[in-house]
Amino acid sequence: MDSIKNAEVSELILRLREGRLADEAFSELLERYNPLLKKRIVTYFGYEAAEESEPMQEASIALHSAAMTYDSDKCDGVTFGLYASVCVSNRLKSLIKKKMKDMDNPDEFSLLERVPSGIDIEYSVVARDVCDRVMKEAKSLLSEFEYEVFRLGFERYTTKDIAKALGKSAKSVDNAKFRISKRLRESKTIRGILLDVK
Repeated sequence: MDSIKNAEVSELILRLREGRLADEAFSELLERYNPLLKKRIVTYFGYEAAEESEPMQEASIALHSAAMTYDSDKCDGVTFGLYASVCVSNRLKSLIKKKMKDMDNPDEFSLLERVPSGIDIEYSVVARDVCDRVMKEAKSLLSEFEYEVFRLGFERYTTKDIAKALGKSAKSVDNAKFRISKRLRESKTIRGILLDVK
């Protein structure tokens, strides 16, 4: 069943790239991956934002870009769905950064127009700040492989998906998760960051 689905997705991507009924191909691709796009939007912007045009537009652009750049040979077993999810996540993170940057320039237009609805502003700013600080500290504590496992785990990917994405065994990912957990728990800096939020 998965092989049929993958073949259908591959055909849509091919049609999109070759310009054969490209609009229809992308519409079908968008329909198939709409739940994924909404899930990513909810992760970064909250439930109400899933129906808003701007995050969905950005997520759709990222999906289109993913379809145009995905290479199954180079991705070494990583599915298009996982690849698209990472592309969408990165695009939505950029949108958040842009909105936060815009908030530093209140003269341009009303602050409320720049903040996506569905977000508790104070909580989202604090949460992003804490995440950024934890990720920065984690990068200094972990090996490159461990950091990638931590980053993808933070994005809620399963051990199996992380293993595929990094070209490692599930066992090596699980072992890395154990080491990561130990190192982060022992980090006074990370404990301090988390205590600041309480």
